[in-house]
Amino acid sequence: MSRAGKKLDVSDVPVRSLMEFDACTRCGECSIKCPTGGEAEEKEERTPRGKIRVIKKIRKIEGNPVRRALASEERLQAMRSDLAKNLYECTICGMCGEVCPLSLDTIQMWEALRRAAVRSGIAPMETHKALISSIENYDNPWMQPRAQRGRWVRKHPSVLDATKEKVDVLYYVGCTASYDPEIMRVADNLAEILIASGVRVGILGKDEKCCGSTLMRLGETDIAKKLAVQNIELFRSTGAETIVTACAGCFKTLVQDYPVLTGERPPVKHVTQLLAELLQGGKIPLSKDAERVKVTYHDPCHLGRHTKMYEWPREVLRRLPEVELVEMERSREQARCCGAGGGLKTLDQSLALKIAGKRIEDAEQKGVSVLVTSCPFCEQTLSEAARGRGGRMAVKDITDIIVERMARRAGNDATIKSPAGE
Repeated sequence: MSRAGKKLDVSDVPVRSLMEFDACTRCGECSIKCPTGGEAEEKEERTPRGKIRVIKKIRKIEGNPVRRALASEERLQAMRSDLAKNLYECTICGMCGEVCPLSLDTIQMWEALRRAAVRSGIAPMETHKALISSIENYDNPWMQPRAQRGRWVRKHPSVLDATKEKVDVLYYVGCTASYDPEIMRVADNLAEILIASGVRVGILGKDEKCCGSTLMRLGETDIAKKLAVQNIELFRSTGAETIVTACAGCFKTLVQDYPVLTGERPPVKHVTQLLAELLQGGKIPLSKDAERVKVTYHDPCHLGRHTKMYEWPREVLRRLPEVELVEMERSREQARCCGAGGGLKTLDQSLALKIAGKRIEDAEQKGVSVLVTSCPFCEQTLSEAARGRGGRMAVKDITDIIVERMARRAGNDATIKSPAGE
C-alpha cells in the first residue's frame, strides 16, 4: 500500500484522547478563543471543534466497509491531507482545553494526533522537514555547526566546561540562545547573573544537543527519543544536581516528555525559579538607584498552561527594585499565545505575527513601556510584531530586567548591554 493510501493510524493515540473526541459536545467555546481559527482568522476547520468533526468523519469512513466502498480514495486522501494541514495550523497553546466545559486534555490530544499523522504518512509539513533534518544532522534546528554552539561563552571565562569540571548548576543553554544573535543575549545575561551570585555554573558547549522539543511538537517522537536518551546520559555524566534552562520549550520537554521517553526526569529548573530563589536569598547584587519602569508579563504557553509555572516569573519581577508589574486583561491561564508555538511560525509566519500582534495590543492597552517574557520564541515573535506596530513597545527577556538593575562589581564578567534602543 502506498503512503498516500494509508489509513489514519490512531493505534498509539491514548485511549483517553480517543474517548475525548467522542465526548466533545461541539459547543464552540474553543472556536471563540482559538488563536489561529477564531481570533487571528475565522476559519472553523482550524479550530478544535472543526478538527474533531473531520477526525470523526474520517474514522467513520475508514472503519465502515460500506462507507469505505462508497468513498473514493482521492476524496479520502484529500480529507486526510486537509486534516494534517489543519493539525499544524495550531500552536498547541492549550487555550482550547482551558475554556472547554468538559476540561478535555487538548494538549495531549493534538500532540498525539500529530504523531498519528506522521505514522500515517500525511505529515510532517514540507516546511518542517528542513528543521527535522537539521536536528538529525547538526543537533540543532538552525543548520549551525556543533563547534559554534558555545562560542558566546568566550566573554565569560568564569563559566566552566561541565564536561570536565564539577559544577553546582548545569546551564542547558538550548539551540536558540546558542545560535540566534539576538537571543544569545539571554545566555550572556544568565551567565553574568549566576557568576555575580556566586554560583559555580557550567555548560556543555559543543557537546550540548537539541532537547527535542521541536521534534516532539511536530510529532517526530522516534527521533526525539534518541536525543532524549543521549541527553539524559550526558546530564548524568556531569554529576550536576541542578540543571537550569531559560527556554520554556526546553523546560516543558525535559520535565514532561523525558519521563515518558526515557523513564527519567532530569533535575531541571526553569530559570525563573532559580532566579526567584537567588533573589529570595539576597544572592543577586542589586543597584539601589535603578530607573523606575512599568512592565507587564507575557506567560509563555509552555511555561504557563503546559507546566503551570505562573508564580516564579512574577516573584522575580516583584522582588526587583523600581519595577511595577501590571497584569494584562488576559494573563496566566487565560493568556494569549504569542503565535510561534507548535511549528506554526515556520509553517505560516504571517498568521503567527497576526496572533503576536494581538498580544502586543493587549500590552499597549495597559500603558506599560516593556513587555517581559521568559521564552526565546515568544521574545522573537513578539519583538517582530512590536516592530510591525511601530516599535513603541519594548519586548525583553526577564533576565534583561535583572541585569539592568544589578550593582556592578569590579571583576565581574563582561557587562551586558540592554537591547539596542533601550
